[in-house]
Amino acid sequence: MTVITIEGRAGSGAPDIGRIVAKQLGLDYVDRLLLAEIGKRVGSTVEALVETERRAPGVVDRFARLIQRMLERSAVAGTGGDPYFGPGVEVLLSRPYREIEEPIVTAGHQLGEKEFIQTTQEVVRDLAEIGNVVILSRGGGAILKDKPNVLRVGLCAYMDDRVRRIMLREHLDMDHARDFVEQSDKAQAKYFRDAFGTTPIDPFLYHVMWNTSEVSIEYAAQLTVEMVRSMNERGLK
Repeated sequence: MTVITIEGRAGSGAPDIGRIVAKQLGLDYVDRLLLAEIGKRVGSTVEALVETERRAPGVVDRFARLIQRMLERSAVAGTGGDPYFGPGVEVLLSRPYREIEEPIVTAGHQLGEKEFIQTTQEVVRDLAEIGNVVILSRGGGAILKDKPNVLRVGLCAYMDDRVRRIMLREHLDMDHARDFVEQSDKAQAKYFRDAFGTTPIDPFLYHVMWNTSEVSIEYAAQLTVEMVRSMNERGLK
């Protein structure tokens, strides 16, 4: 069973590396948007969950079903620990770091950073239990730091390189791309400080940290794949 977490600063190439690694190893790839869909499915009505059983399951439905079964076993065993799958969870989990502080108001609920942290940690732990997954962002390395056999990868890059990548990805001019990166950095740093008491570039959170200004995204992805294969052969703590 393979679990990889990838955490990167905005513009460091984390989504690209995550997709390459997942494709080469035949793993599922979970980013914030897929997390939101999983949360939405788990928080669905019984009728909606039954309906997913009638279709050929995609990755979202498969993860949602497995998490639902884990929750049911937890409830039967009396161990509790159910995640916060209430109204608005799909919006909550889909938010980029820079929007986390803004509360979401849904039918009788106000959801903010505290709920985001709680929900995300529960879902990431559940995904790790299911296994064979690349988990992008959301502090996965910090959440699963003490879980054995999880490869935790961090990414960084020089500001100018990050800005150029965001310009291409978000179709922004240089000034707006730089603002995007700076706001994302501040929000990501606050999330890590509030949730884990550390920073997203804390080297002690990761087995390896790639500087994608010094190595290409493709090379960093390939080295990560090789690390996973070595981990599976010899074990990694």
